[in-house]
Parts: sequence; structure tokens; C-alpha cells
Amino acid sequence: MRSPDYTRLAAQLPAVYQDDAVSFAQVDAYLGLADELNHAIVERLEDLPLTLGPDAVLRWPDDLPYDAGADALLAAYLDTYDQVASWASFAFPASWGRDEAGLTRRREYLARSARLWRRRGTPRGFLSWFTLYFGVSTPNLPYLLEHYKAPGAGITGRPYTATLFVPGTTDFAPWGRREEVADFVDRYAPAHVDIRVCFVDPNLFASVVLATPPTLPADPTGPQVTAYAAAVANYQADLNGLLCSVVSVVSHANGIHIYECIDEGRPIDRLDVGLLPTDTPGE
Repeated sequence: MRSPDYTRLAAQLPAVYQDDAVSFAQVDAYLGLADELNHAIVERLEDLPLTLGPDAVLRWPDDLPYDAGADALLAAYLDTYDQVASWASFAFPASWGRDEAGLTRRREYLARSARLWRRRGTPRGFLSWFTLYFGVSTPNLPYLLEHYKAPGAGITGRPYTATLFVPGTTDFAPWGRREEVADFVDRYAPAHVDIRVCFVDPNLFASVVLATPPTLPADPTGPQVTAYAAAVANYQADLNGLLCSVVSVVSHANGIHIYECIDEGRPIDRLDVGLLPTDTPGE
């Protein structure tokens, strides 16, 4: 028995049962049948972290022949992770793929799922889930700005609103990828919060506006408190100005085009933009 915490059933009986050694031996043998069943159950529970957990890929599946091949092995691991995720009513995104890279991301999700669940509905938990879902890492991390932190007029005057700044890197250049981000926000953002998504120039994250907010020393003096209050007011004003002026930046190549792009020589006028149709080419 691998578990040191298991105690035989006969050992849990009152001491009076051991007064007669012969009778106790019979009782011990009878209860030993139940002990064997318990042994099997406990051993199965001890194996669960390896058979149905993030570390399932560290051992060969029990029901898979050793000559099954790499594709069958990968499929078995994927099916195991899908089964575990279904316990939490979660389906892995199609964008993760069903290859080795997708297997690695599934394993990371299962390893962090409990922490993600505990942090659900919080800004920190939302961003953690976003970075894992889309495979984002430093320095391309998104920035979630809750509007109450930048009081002022315009959009920040609406309660329970926020803006998610996403660096407009090549990862989010395709339209389908940006649509996936919007779907993610609609599904996983807190139900009482309206969040808009803006794909911005990555250089914006290096600006002062989204830099570290002002901090107050541990034992501040009067002038330091005054300076801190002024810095906070200035910081909030900058954030408010950013929120009221920011727009999503999408490259021309990754925009949504109707039929053909006029820049590629389409000779048809569209909304006063482009080339007027003529009977003679070049006119």
C-alpha cells in the first residue's frame, strides 16, 4: 500500500474486539476483503494527478498499445485533457489547435485553471485568462483601464465601464483574430461591466500615460503629500484624455475590403474614392 494514511478497518475497532485473538483474526480476515477494495480505490485516487491532470503527458496512457504511434499518443493526450476540461464545462478554443503546441497550452491551462477560477470576475483574473487564452507574453501584455480611475467627462462618466488596450502586433493583425478578442471579452468579462477593445500602437504602452501611476512614500512629508495629490490629478487627466481620444489602429492590409482594393487598381469609383470608370483605359 503506497499511502501511509490508510488504516485497516480491523484496527479501527474498539480494543475489546482484540481480547480474543482467534475471533479478532476472523474479523480481521473478513474486513480485509473491504480493505482490498479500499486499497484499489485509494491507489486509483493517487494516480489521478498523473492520469487525469496536467502531468498526464508524463506517462503512457494505460489503454494505449506501446506501438500505437505518435499520432495516436497525441490524440489520447488531447482526449484526456478535453475530458478534464469538460468537468468545468470548458471547451478549448479552436485556435489552440490539436498539435503538440496546442497540447502544451492545454496542459498550462489545466495547471492554472484553479487559480483562474478563484480570480474570475476580477481585473487581474481577466487579464491572466486573456494572456493564457491568446498566448500573449511580455512585452505585448494588454492593459485594462477601469474608467472610474480616470474621472472626468465623456466616456469615463459612465459607471461600470472599462477599456482593454491590446497592442496591435502581428498576432492580432488578421480580422478574424480581432473578432476572437471581441468574442472573448463578451464572454469572459464580468456581466455588469461594459468593456470596449482598442487595438493600439505598441509604443503607447511605453508612454507616460500608461506607465506606473504616482506613488506616495511610506512616511511622506507635507510637501510630498501635496506633490502626490497634484501628480494623481495630472495622471487622471492624462488617462481621461487618452480614453476620450483613443481609436483602434488597423493596418490597411488587414482592414475589411469590399470586393477588390482600389489601391490594387480596381477601376470603379466607390464612395467618391478611386478611379472613375471610363471607356478608354488611362483616361
